Amino acid sequence: MAAFVQVWEQQRPVSPALRARLLANDVEAMIAYRVKRQEHPGFTEVLSTMTMPCLLYVGEADNRYAGVKACKAAMPNVTFVSLPDLNHVGGFFRSDLVLPHITQFLATVVS
Repeated sequence: MAAFVQVWEQQRPVSPALRARLLANDVEAMIAYRVKRQEHPGFTEVLSTMTMPCLLYVGEADNRYAGVKACKAAMPNVTFVSLPDLNHVGGFFRSDLVLPHITQFLATVVS
């Protein structure tokens, strides 16, 4: 977890409270969850049934980029935002780039 926290800290300072919360995670449980998830990817069958408006955003340098883009192709009512030069952590910390897309998306959603 310390290495994970270091990656976050390279993007932006991490508060002591968040640092403590991250370091308290059970690494073995997180690994087991990830392995289990890889055994049962699951979402493929569900995506095409999601007819509600959805917003997907992902950094182009994120290792999940291809997967998120594939989700876009399977979803009937999706808005997809590609964020140049951002990795996974950058997508969390660059609210200046992400929030305008979220605000615009929410303005178009009729409840």
